Amino acid sequence: MVAGGVCLCAVLRYKNITCVVYTGDRDATEEDIVDGAFRRFNIKLIHPVKFVFLEKRYLVEASLYPHFTLLGQSLGSVFLGWEALLKCVPDIYVDSMGYAFTLPLFKYLGGCRVGCYVHYPTISTDMLSVVQNQDTRFNNAAFITSNPLLSKFKLVYYYLFAFVYGLVGSCSDVVMVNSSWTLNHILSLWRAGARTSVVYPPCDVQTFLDIPLEEEKSTAEYSIVSISQFRPEKDHPLQIRAFAKLLKEKRLMQQLSLKLILIGGCRNQQDEDRVNDLKRLCEELGVSNSVMFRINIPFEELKKHLAEATIGLHTMWNEHFGIGQLSPLRFQLLVSVIRMQMGRASLCV
Repeated sequence: MVAGGVCLCAVLRYKNITCVVYTGDRDATEEDIVDGAFRRFNIKLIHPVKFVFLEKRYLVEASLYPHFTLLGQSLGSVFLGWEALLKCVPDIYVDSMGYAFTLPLFKYLGGCRVGCYVHYPTISTDMLSVVQNQDTRFNNAAFITSNPLLSKFKLVYYYLFAFVYGLVGSCSDVVMVNSSWTLNHILSLWRAGARTSVVYPPCDVQTFLDIPLEEEKSTAEYSIVSISQFRPEKDHPLQIRAFAKLLKEKRLMQQLSLKLILIGGCRNQQDEDRVNDLKRLCEELGVSNSVMFRINIPFEELKKHLAEATIGLHTMWNEHFGIGQLSPLRFQLLVSVIRMQMGRASLCV
């Protein structure tokens, strides 16, 4: 198995098998990983788990491939998978990190039964349409969209990659996806409908149901909470710009004290650099005192912020798990929501 929150929850269900988790966290111990699972996800590992530490995780870092990133990371995952296979050959291999190119490696060279849990397809038909329509996005730079020749070249590259991605994915014995959105994309790319099913990610809802809905606020401050990893597709700059525009409405600010709380995980130095860029954007827009960054926080602190939140904010285009709207946030909608009667109800925008 490849480490991940869903993977760790799956481990809890089976007592009579030996679970092996491949991880690239070389600076962590087994105890650190187990403690981290409880601290950040409220997951308690009650059965023994064997961790295999890998040395070559740097081969799947996006920063290593400034161009042809999808291809570079996919090929890098093959080398990472080969290291994993040399260190431990499992009977059943389950990929939960999106390394589809490792599936044929474990199946045909390792002789394993293989399965996967797909959170987000490496490439999707929406990504193809973005390039085809020459839309500028975080993964489609303006210098490419403004050049018809480069756009056509990238479109051919994407189609070829999608074809190979479909081949490696289709060799999986069992395919699990996290939502109907992901299901539709995987069915169109992998064409393995008989082996594909939706398995929604485990979520400890009881701990949130225990939060009282009616509770006196200790202050007159209202919070807008955003929860997501600090990745480019989450579009945190849009949230900050919309919030800065909101604060300029002096008539509104005479009535309300607002704070934007950005909660998320940083996986690596690239994510940390992204957070620093967001902090500089806050300084440029003059909203640093009203924007709070909470990174890799414990589960209990996350629950506290959710309990106190007035508005939930999400701005990812084509969110794959349906936790937010599929189109970018419109400022007018945000303002109309803020102007609603302020109560204990939480609203996802």
